[in-house]
Amino acid sequence: MKFEALDSKKHNRKDFDCGISALNIYLQKFANQDQKKSLTKAYVLSEGRKIIGYYTISAHSVEKDTLPETLNSGHYTDLPFLLLGRLAVDREYQGHGYGATLIYHACKTTINTAEKIGIFGIIVEAKNDASVEFYKKLGFKQLKQTKNRLVLPSATIKHIIENAET
Repeated sequence: MKFEALDSKKHNRKDFDCGISALNIYLQKFANQDQKKSLTKAYVLSEGRKIIGYYTISAHSVEKDTLPETLNSGHYTDLPFLLLGRLAVDREYQGHGYGATLIYHACKTTINTAEKIGIFGIIVEAKNDASVEFYKKLGFKQLKQTKNRLVLPSATIKHIIENAET
């Protein structure tokens, strides 16, 4: 198994099924187009042509006033984040920790990007209550006045990565 950028010639998108139609359709019909337009980058965890899971990541900004009060963000009004737009694991592989593996890879991508440009962290729009709880267990914090938007600041991401690698 390995992580790589989605390649429509190499990866079998057609057989991917995470159980959520919108996420399946996105991967099968729109992810490649969005990559070509530089709107997002899609990464897959794959075994040969088989896609085990995928996520998308793109640039985003968040209004400082919506962040949890525990996040010290300085004097800027809008803060730079990477948006974890979509995340899905094929049904065959669900329940084996691949979702957390995908997020860990997205976190490493965020930190690698933050070493080159300013990034305050990663943000996600959870699809449902179960997803919110999944992200909270990984350390994400809810934004004010919203139920499904959560953030993970770069400082927390660095801590997670350092602890995972020791």
